[in-house]
Amino acid sequence: MRIPALCVAAFALAASQVSSLHGQSAAMSHAGVLNGTIQSPICSSDNFASGEAAGDLHGSFFLAFDCRDGSISGGTWLILLTSDQADGTREIRGTLRGQVVDGSFERESDGARIVVRNVALAVTEGTGEYAGVGGGTGWLEATADPGDVPQFVGTIGLTF
Repeated sequence: MRIPALCVAAFALAASQVSSLHGQSAAMSHAGVLNGTIQSPICSSDNFASGEAAGDLHGSFFLAFDCRDGSISGGTWLILLTSDQADGTREIRGTLRGQVVDGSFERESDGARIVVRNVALAVTEGTGEYAGVGGGTGWLEATADPGDVPQFVGTIGLTF
């Protein structure tokens, strides 16, 4: 028995849609730029930096690092995702949050600037439009300079 090519094509198309029917989709990468203020020393369980996120991850960010033996050993992060409305207000779309896995930092020769490198992030959950996000990975690179405005400048990438 020969199956017409049209039936094979229709079956292949239907099969490719099964994952979306069950709420599963391929992970997508999202990137953002962070600009903010430093609230506490880099190695603090308190909020280290917060501010505005721009790009795919538009909204506000909050970041805390835990350190051990001169490197970043953990911490937490959160992005409150928003969209700007025509009337000038912001609408909250949801949140993404997770854990800081590890990373490194070093002081520049002037002693004030800190360069944060190779920070690995874990995406643990989302709310609102992102309620279906239950995991993912990410990275962060940044420079912290208490004498500059903004004091904290960096880039973030998340895949979920």
